[in-house]
Amino acid sequence: MNARDTAKEIVRITSRAGPSKDVIDLLEKKLAILTGELSDAQRKIAGLETENNKLRTQLHNIQPVEFQESMGVLWKRTPKGYEPHPYCKECQNHPVMMPIKHAGIWLCANGDHHALLSAKPPSA
Repeated sequence: MNARDTAKEIVRITSRAGPSKDVIDLLEKKLAILTGELSDAQRKIAGLETENNKLRTQLHNIQPVEFQESMGVLWKRTPKGYEPHPYCKECQNHPVMMPIKHAGIWLCANGDHHALLSAKPPSA
């Protein structure tokens, strides 16, 4: 029985029964159930609010991905320089490009765009 059903039961009992000791005892038990459920719900809400605040803080502190354009492609910065493979600047989600050595090109993971394999990061 959920909290709504318990509350309905309390209303039904009070509207049909007189104020006998048995009815009062039953109502006390039903109210204790509701009180416990309310307490559990408040604990869950507090936990969710804490988790929500923690996630919002993490989201606020996320550093954006930094890309540097060079030779027609995007290079992703790392603490030690740039990643070894460029990213497609033409595609909206900037997929990584793969080297196709026999063709001498970087090929977009979507297969739609390419750049010369001689393209290097800005620091190179």
